[in-house]
Amino acid sequence: MKLGGLFTKLLSALAAFSAACILFVTLSICYEVLGRYFFGRPLMWTVEISEYLQIYFVFLSAAWVLRQRGHVTLDIVVGRLGPASRKACTVASDVLGIIVTLVLSVFSGIMTYEQMVLGIPVIKALEVPKWMVIMPIPLGMALLAVEFAIKLFTDIRQGE
Repeated sequence: MKLGGLFTKLLSALAAFSAACILFVTLSICYEVLGRYFFGRPLMWTVEISEYLQIYFVFLSAAWVLRQRGHVTLDIVVGRLGPASRKACTVASDVLGIIVTLVLSVFSGIMTYEQMVLGIPVIKALEVPKWMVIMPIPLGMALLAVEFAIKLFTDIRQGE
């Protein structure tokens, strides 16, 4: 199997995992409400786990969303440009996306590593190592950088 095929499967698996996280958050909040009002037994961890899972599903699915062209775009100016200028803006946007996501990946990766080495926990209802909470940020940004690079090469080849 080609590397591109593996990357596509990885993005699809992470998107499915993100969807499962969203479903879990939805069901646990519903159970929390029912448990609190009808049974007098709320779950103490629902809000906290929901907060953590939001980080996971946002960052782990971002590259898949970019591949699907699902991110919000503002093309009011670009839409009025000619084909060559439009392509230049698209390529510049891809390059900027690569730079920003790589910088975020590196710095959040350093922070995640420091949190892991120091063993700093997030102390709320549950005591969770902080690095486990923030680990999807550098991973998601790295995947997004790779997807921006793929998009850049695709956008450069179009119109040749």
